[in-house]
Amino acid sequence: MPTERPWGIYLRILLTGVLIAMLNLASRPHALHSGLEQAYRAMLQGEWASALDGVTRAAEQAPWRIDLPIQAARLALQNNQPQLAIQILQAERVSEYLSPDDWMALGDAFHASGDTAAAAEAWQRVAEAAPSPEIYRRLADLALADKDYPTAVEHLRRLLQYSPADAGLSYRIGLLYATFDPDAALAYLAQAAEIDPSLAPAAQDIQRKIRTARLYEQPAYTFTAAGRALALLDEWDYAEAAFTQAVNLRPDYAEAWAFLGEARQHTPGDQAQPDRGLAELQRALELDPASISANLLSGLYYERQGDYPRAVAYIQNTLSLEPDNPLLQAELANALALQGDLPAAQAAYENAIALAPEDPLFYRLLAEFALSYQIQYREIALPAARSAVVLAPDDPRSLDVLGHTLLRLNDYHSAERLLVQAIQADPEYAAAHLHLGMVLVQRGEMERARQEFDLADSLGSGTFTATQAQRFLAYYFP
Repeated sequence: MPTERPWGIYLRILLTGVLIAMLNLASRPHALHSGLEQAYRAMLQGEWASALDGVTRAAEQAPWRIDLPIQAARLALQNNQPQLAIQILQAERVSEYLSPDDWMALGDAFHASGDTAAAAEAWQRVAEAAPSPEIYRRLADLALADKDYPTAVEHLRRLLQYSPADAGLSYRIGLLYATFDPDAALAYLAQAAEIDPSLAPAAQDIQRKIRTARLYEQPAYTFTAAGRALALLDEWDYAEAAFTQAVNLRPDYAEAWAFLGEARQHTPGDQAQPDRGLAELQRALELDPASISANLLSGLYYERQGDYPRAVAYIQNTLSLEPDNPLLQAELANALALQGDLPAAQAAYENAIALAPEDPLFYRLLAEFALSYQIQYREIALPAARSAVVLAPDDPRSLDVLGHTLLRLNDYHSAERLLVQAIQADPEYAAAHLHLGMVLVQRGEMERARQEFDLADSLGSGTFTATQAQRFLAYYFP
């Protein structure tokens, strides 16, 4: 949503107009005088309804004063009456005298009333008469809210002219271009990476995927590759747009349909449609029953729905197609655990480790499984967590899982040492702060514990980790 324009400018204009009018009180009818006086006093008190009433009375007594209804419209907006502001500003005798600032106010009124199309039209007139970064930002935000990405890019490119060194803006333009013109995305992503090296990994990944897909000379492949790269960045709205382009270009492309189904589960939709994305997944399976992506993503869909037997069945289908994939074994293990079959889940995690014995990820997942389901800390979690740290001694996630395991085994000294190391490796790793807080509670260091829970809450905002931190804060620090 666009940032509201500060009302300070409007208020200064209005006050100036009122003050000028007050200087000429002797030559005006009494009703005009009293209306302006009322408006002036009310504005000083922030009483916008009374100020609006006063200006409206004054305007009725002086119909030749076009400035008064315009001021009344601005006061109506300040008083949360956008429809009244629209009515005033669209009046025939007023509308032809509107300045760019007045059109901005009219756009504000339309936007406040929910008429984004009319707001865009009003603000476009401002852009034509008095272009500025603010107006292009507003127009871009409107287009983004409507998922009109080509129009958003048009406005953002104009905005970029005012600040060509804005890496974040170049990056955003590149992401948007990836949804409808991947070739055009490359230059903006390169520019963003050059200005801000922290953006380079994400930007270069998208560029690489787009360039690789272009070798097949199939635009649908390029859009699918771009969509997958966007999905990995949690840009699900953009990913959905890219996958939609792919299926429109090639309606028989099962992979694109599968990923479109996945994307639609991550984008806002009708709350009355809990099966959002299912139709696309079913279409993908109809086109290619042996599609690994379609089977795996169908499994994940049913897992989110809580239908664990179906989830397990689809993931097992995927494994039958690619039995030596450790990631698929781990996905199967997770689904089996959710289904309640803990022995089978453990076996699947161990299969993943056997397939990738040098990858710390699968040892860590096995340890986290034992911790989550509170089983065999010493027999399963501890050796798995230790193996993860041996393979990745500087990985904060591995250090955290070993620290968490030692916490469960009441070895608070060793747990604290490892969790501090995890935080040093990644100060923003919320889980490590949570677990360190739990250790500090056991050691009686309550003030430090509070600080760690606060950090876990803020850094893990919206996650299970944050929820746990809030519970500890409420329990120990009511």
